Parts: sequence; structure tokens; C-alpha cells
Amino acid sequence: MRVVAAIFEGGNADRPVTRAMALLRHRVVLDIIDKLIETAEYDEIVVDTNYPELKEMLREHPVTLREESEGPFHFGRALQQIVIDTKADAILCMGGAAAPFMSAAEFRDMAVGLRSGSDMFYTNNPQSSDVVAFVPARAIMTIEPPDRDNALGTALKDEAGLKRILLPHSIGVHFDLDTPADALIMSLSSHAGPYTREYLSHLGWDASVLHRAINAMAQTNCELGLIGRVNPAVMTHINSHTFCRLRVFSEERGMKALRREEEGLVVSLLGHFIARLGVDEFFASLSQTCDVAFIDTRILFAHFKLALSEEERFTSDLGLWRQLDHPFLRDFTRAASLASIPVVLGGHSLVTGGMWAIIDILRDMRTKP
Repeated sequence: MRVVAAIFEGGNADRPVTRAMALLRHRVVLDIIDKLIETAEYDEIVVDTNYPELKEMLREHPVTLREESEGPFHFGRALQQIVIDTKADAILCMGGAAAPFMSAAEFRDMAVGLRSGSDMFYTNNPQSSDVVAFVPARAIMTIEPPDRDNALGTALKDEAGLKRILLPHSIGVHFDLDTPADALIMSLSSHAGPYTREYLSHLGWDASVLHRAINAMAQTNCELGLIGRVNPAVMTHINSHTFCRLRVFSEERGMKALRREEEGLVVSLLGHFIARLGVDEFFASLSQTCDVAFIDTRILFAHFKLALSEEERFTSDLGLWRQLDHPFLRDFTRAASLASIPVVLGGHSLVTGGMWAIIDILRDMRTKP
């Protein structure tokens, strides 16, 4: 059986923060490739990218670089072509920074499972997949190819009829590098690979709020606020490994995979609260009920139908409110930054995999002399 790994890392990063994030993702790709090579279970590694710098970095690595045809990128059609070109019997596909903490052993287990399995797929998330490995690889030819990777798992299950197997819970399975908040968490984690660590050491982003947040979580009976697309497994993990009291408001899980954001259907109860009382009152109330809060802001942005660039969202994640021109985003970020409790802003990954990573950081803090 021929098992192939396909890594997708593309985009158009031309602003300061998005550019820094892209360069960080490139280093993550290098670390992932080293892990895949270490397993000795993948017959070919394909990297699909439009970044000239990443192509140059990969020149000395044993990978196949895929050149995109002209026109808009389409994930599903690109994956179909990779299956054809590589003659894959089974395939692992993932975004370049989808699982930066996944271990070589976890990659090996997937490959071994694919070689012995049939009509099945592994995924890290039942609703919005970032990592998918499936056999037979030709199953991608039997479905309407999705234009985005997070819809692949659902299509393989519902259209191709493959059996879904959820990867066992771990920091590697859940943590995703998606926003600057995730990058800051990576900078404090022992799981980052050598290429990633080297780049993070020179990034220079302010992690003081994150430090305050983690120190607050280390206190017994800390009131921990989680807001956004929080999944039940995260709550169980926090309850099992900390002495925090949880205050969770979870809404709009799967909003991307179900295209609710795309179709303008996202509705947030907290968004209605902010609309009535304003951002200052929201954070004042939050500070009265929590000692620390982590907020997946993308639901609020979608609720208010804000046409924000990635650079604007990332700048907000870093708390750089003075650099923002959008009135609501500037006021929201300012109020979060000046709140009496540490408030960490980010995306979906902050309140899912980010929590797994932070609990791991807390454990390291407790074991240090």
C-alpha cells in the first residue's frame, strides 16, 4: 500500500502581522516534515504552496512540491490531483499549521492504521476537520470535492460512506496554529519543534497578558471564563487537570463548516448583550464574574457582520488597539486590553487546542523546582 502525506500551506500575506504568521507557519511545516520522515511510514510527502520562501526552504528536503495551476485555489480539486499524480492508496492531508504539536508517533499510528484499514478515515474534529487521513485515497473521486479542508471529513462520511474514527484526545490532535494568540501559546510550550522555536524566539510579540492569564489559572478556585466555540472535551480536560471553576458560554460551533458565517446566519447572545450595553459594560460585567477570560472573537465579528481583514483580526488578538481604525474593533480591543482581569483574544483554536496547551504549560510550571 502506498501512503502519501499532503500538506497545504498557501495564502497571500502582505501585511506585518499576517506576514509574521505566514513565516511562522513555514517553520511549522519544516518541523512536521521532519516528523513524517522520522516515522518512515509515508512513501511520499507532497507540499502544495504558493509561497516562494517556503519553496526555497524546502529545496533540501525530500518532498514533492506541487505547483498550482492558474486561477483560484480549490482544495478538493487539488487533493484529487495529488491522489492521481502520486498513485496514493491512502492519504493524510492537513494544513501547514493544523497540528504543530502532533508527535511523530501520532503520525506513525495514522499511517499504520491506514495500511491495515479499509473504507475509513481519521480526523481530529467531527465538525471541522484540520487533519484527515483516509483509505482508499480514491474516495476523494467519489464525492463533490469540497473547496475547503474543514468540510472534507463530513463529505467522506456522508457522501463516500467511509467510517469516521476520531483521533484520541491529545495536545497534538487539538492544538492548531491559527492566530497570534496561538503563536504566543506556542512560545511558552515545550512541544514546539526546533524550526518553530527558533523563529518564535525572535518574534518579539508581547505575551504579558497571556502570562497573567496563565498565572491566574494556576490559583485554586480561579474563575475561568471561556467564550466561543468551546467543545465539551475541553471542559472535561480542564476539570480533570486544574482547580479552576469554569464559566463557559459556548455558541456557534461548526459555523464555518456549516457555512453559517458565509451565509450571514451567525447569531450570538453575547453579541446582543454588547449591542444593548456596549463593550465597556460587557467587560465590566465579565470582570465581576471571572478572574481570567479567553474569548473566541470570531463569533462576535460574524454576529455584527464586520468586514474585517485578517490583519485587523490578528492586530486585535495582539491587543494593539491603537493600530486599529475600525471603530467597533478598536473599542472592543481597547476595552479588553484595559479590563481589570487578563483577557486573551483569539479564534476557535484559542478556546479548544489552546486550552490543552495551556494546561500542559501549567503542569510544567508545577513540576519545575
